[in-house]
Amino acid sequence: MPKLTVHVPHASLHIPEEAWSDFLVERSAVEREALASADLFTDQMAHDAWPDAKIIEAPVSRIVVDVERYDDDSREEMATVGRGALYTHDHRQNRIRKDLSAPRRAELLARYYAPHWARLSEAAAGATLIDLHTYPLEPWLIERHSDGPRPEIDIGFTADLTPAGWVRSLTRHFADAGYDVGLNTPYGGVIDATAKAAVMIEIRRDVVGRPGADPKWQRLIHVLRNMPLVR
Repeated sequence: MPKLTVHVPHASLHIPEEAWSDFLVERSAVEREALASADLFTDQMAHDAWPDAKIIEAPVSRIVVDVERYDDDSREEMATVGRGALYTHDHRQNRIRKDLSAPRRAELLARYYAPHWARLSEAAAGATLIDLHTYPLEPWLIERHSDGPRPEIDIGFTADLTPAGWVRSLTRHFADAGYDVGLNTPYGGVIDATAKAAVMIEIRRDVVGRPGADPKWQRLIHVLRNMPLVR
């Protein structure tokens, strides 16, 4: 098996105690947003599908620090809706967090963002990288590209990071398993973490099921486990 790294950036529900004072709404509302925004079960999915892979998981909820956004808001399109690396708004566009001072912003990025990227870059070097996500059936108000198809499996790729032959093989693999497959829709591209090849797999949440004996889950894990990889 080729060296494989799986990135799980959005599974965590953890909100550190020191982060609570930054939020403007009651604790239960923050917890609901962490739950709604999470790519639930992608951590278990990665471990079930690729038990021998190096799995890199974000240590905190994405509503504390989103490690898949640019840390510079001027480069991050989601910052325009309060969902840059440091969220100020929920997925319905309601404000949930105060504007952070430059020192506080730097503190959070240094504590959670930079170490995560150091771990990811080290694990991805020379490896095949799978960036694993789920997404909702219906588009959210905050989405910047919400009018395209929302397939059951979205293969996200970037020409200089994802071999074209691999994209074709993955498309056939998921389609042969009976999934509706799209390319770079509704989310496109893949992160550059120094991997020799990288792909984003976005799975629509209604086809995930629940970990364990759920037939949807079992089917999905089997198909992910047998994905073609770059060698």
